Amino acid sequence: MQSGWRGIRSASIAAALSLSLALSACGSTPSGSPSTTGTKAPIASTSIPATTTTTTLGPTSAAVLNAYRAGWAAFEHALADANPSDPELAATMVDPQLQSVRANLFADKRAGMVARGTTTLHPKITALSATTATVVDCAYSKAEFLYAGSGKPVPPVTPPENDGVRATLVLSGSTWKVYKQIVTEGTCAPGS
Repeated sequence: MQSGWRGIRSASIAAALSLSLALSACGSTPSGSPSTTGTKAPIASTSIPATTTTTTLGPTSAAVLNAYRAGWAAFEHALADANPSDPELAATMVDPQLQSVRANLFADKRAGMVARGTTTLHPKITALSATTATVVDCAYSKAEFLYAGSGKPVPPVTPPENDGVRATLVLSGSTWKVYKQIVTEGTCAPGS
């Protein structure tokens, strides 16, 4: 499973956090990165279309889509300062996604990397039961990783792209949370 931000460098999140947003990253962390002291990148923001009302969707579908968006927002918030202990993560994710995202954020923090940028989401529910939901998305990402100390981009710098996302959410108590998420970079048509 992948974390959900393009350019995130990490192993499969399905085993760790695919994204989940969350979500796992894609690759290896650069070595010899500058320390985390210095200027921090601005907090990342997600361009989230207005919440669909329950007049269009049933209350369960609306809750699932809101939980999916909240997972992305939590992941991006934690990436802004590479904070694996950000409480928003546990509020929106469960293992294995939560564990994977935290592992990736810890690696980013150790490497002195943070992230900034925006992601525009276009989620659609493809399966829904009483306790499990599948969401697919074509997320448009303008995100980039920066060295926290210098604010310079972490190579390779990737241009904005549309990333395919497949997320599984589960009902945890009375709250929908991201269970796993797989992000496939540059693999979907815009807005699909």
